[in-house]
Amino acid sequence: MENIAITVIAYNRKESLKRLLQTLSAAHFGEDKVPLYISVDKSDTDEVEKFADSYVWRFGEKHVVKHASNMGLRRHILSQGLLLDRYDAIIVLEDDLTVAPDFWNYAKQTVGKYKDDDQVAGISLYSFSINYQNLRPFIPMNDGNDVYFMNCAMSWGQVWMKRQWKEFYRWYDSNMAFEDAPHIPSCLYRWGDKSWLRYHTKYCIEKDKYFVFPYTSYTTNHSEKGTHVDSTENIFQVPLMVGSRSSIQLPDSPMTGIRYDGFFENKSLPSSLPIQADDCCLDLNGSNPNKEGKRYWLTSKHLPYRIVKKYGCILRPIEQNIFASCDGDDIFLYDTEHRNSGCCVKGNQTLLHSHYIQNPVIFIREYGLTNLVRDFIKLLMAKFS
Repeated sequence: MENIAITVIAYNRKESLKRLLQTLSAAHFGEDKVPLYISVDKSDTDEVEKFADSYVWRFGEKHVVKHASNMGLRRHILSQGLLLDRYDAIIVLEDDLTVAPDFWNYAKQTVGKYKDDDQVAGISLYSFSINYQNLRPFIPMNDGNDVYFMNCAMSWGQVWMKRQWKEFYRWYDSNMAFEDAPHIPSCLYRWGDKSWLRYHTKYCIEKDKYFVFPYTSYTTNHSEKGTHVDSTENIFQVPLMVGSRSSIQLPDSPMTGIRYDGFFENKSLPSSLPIQADDCCLDLNGSNPNKEGKRYWLTSKHLPYRIVKKYGCILRPIEQNIFASCDGDDIFLYDTEHRNSGCCVKGNQTLLHSHYIQNPVIFIREYGLTNLVRDFIKLLMAKFS
């Protein structure tokens, strides 16, 4: 069995750390001896260090690392990679998470499967229910396996494997400037210099590397006030796996599983389009503005270009409408080399389709009240024209 350790990242939130450690104590480790590291960055309180010292870990050795000066979140997180000189893999948990009872079994099986796969950059314990780039619902296709793959790194519970992590870190050393690029989601640039995750995600996109994602989450994020969050928010909380799986169904590699790009778009979509596959911007989720200037654009937006093909929006996940070639006026494949003189698209905007609105407050905040009123008027005009 691979030698795996758990490392917990803490700063100044004693109660958050206490909650996470309670869920770790309730997890299933069988007869395994599991090393636990609690790494505490320097803050204006010593309560966290004292609590970490008093915490009893019954499943193996416990190490409390107390930093004498403040490292900051990015340097603190990245420093945990040094543990991979001693271990085959490490499970990295920030203190505002909780874990599912069976997370250890999932981590062991996925590490055993993908530790030598050069296409895999890491393993996520968390499963997205929302596209963090625009807060719209995200539903991945399911092919019968227990995991899918994304060109997207994870910070809400992740596993780093020795060889893959060292390859990433070599890239990181040469790419600290984080220069703007059209193929990178714009939100990554808004995260600022404190974010380490944006580097790992950019690496995955540029090198076409994947994180392994479970369909049912083994961690959930409480998004409590901290370094990156101004106030506590619960929109990224997800249901946890509560059962136990002796055997997890894992594809042999990303190429034999369901794959998504860095914009949460299904990478198999181009094969179902009547165009040249490598010259198409995939934008079903509304987060890819086609900054690369690709000729074809698959989107729910109303744009002043010639429509090559139209699709309905009656199936979930949204890409199923393309694979099934559903008729309708909700999704459009445009040829951007040919402009239309006026707006000739009728029908629903996918964004306004109630099929996809799960949280009206988040939707209005993200989409904007002015845009909402404007498009509602368009719908009325289309209905009575």
